[in-house]
Amino acid sequence: MFTEKNPSKEYLKHIDYYKKMHLEGHMLSDGRMRKSKNTYEGKSTLGFAPIIKNIIKKNKLKTLLDYGCGKGYYYDNKFNIEDKKINLREYWDINIDLYDPCFAKYSEFPEKKFDITISVDVFEHIPNGDIDWILEKICKISNEYIFLNVACYKAIALLPNGENAHINIKEPKWWFNKLISFKKKFMHLKMLCVCATKNEKNMLEYYPINIDDKVENYSS
Repeated sequence: MFTEKNPSKEYLKHIDYYKKMHLEGHMLSDGRMRKSKNTYEGKSTLGFAPIIKNIIKKNKLKTLLDYGCGKGYYYDNKFNIEDKKINLREYWDINIDLYDPCFAKYSEFPEKKFDITISVDVFEHIPNGDIDWILEKICKISNEYIFLNVACYKAIALLPNGENAHINIKEPKWWFNKLISFKKKFMHLKMLCVCATKNEKNMLEYYPINIDDKVENYSS
């Protein structure tokens, strides 16, 4: 059984891959090259920004950790939303910490607790054997909520070894069962997850996982 102090060799290998990708960019499955400045800059989080804002506002949350934030570009740089230009710190109006083991600026883990921990487009990049200890770490530092987004399909991004970047592709039901097993150990937490799949037309479809709350309560 792997732990934070004894992660799998595959986990450590992939950490090195992503450090390299952040510095040098990476290839895409269609043959294009993505520049380093655009590599995991945090754009995936923007699609869930309104939902996360509503979770924060309706539950009067004060602190947030983004686990696996990448470059976290949009926390301090403006983007267009709701007919205005704003960054995520301003938009969510909450005390925010950022963590990503693969990006030097945010590689130091903040040793404190948070009202909500979010992790967007992260868990599909983690080897299966390391899922449990990372989920446990997130649950232990979360006071009230965790919000996850997990992709259940192949990525366009390729790793430096040529393999697909989504190394852990599971069905939404698998993630539901995984979160339920953790809920038994962390009864105080409300767990919300949005699994993204692709249909036969290669269009995205979203499946909410609701444990003690509903994503739908915050999607208006």
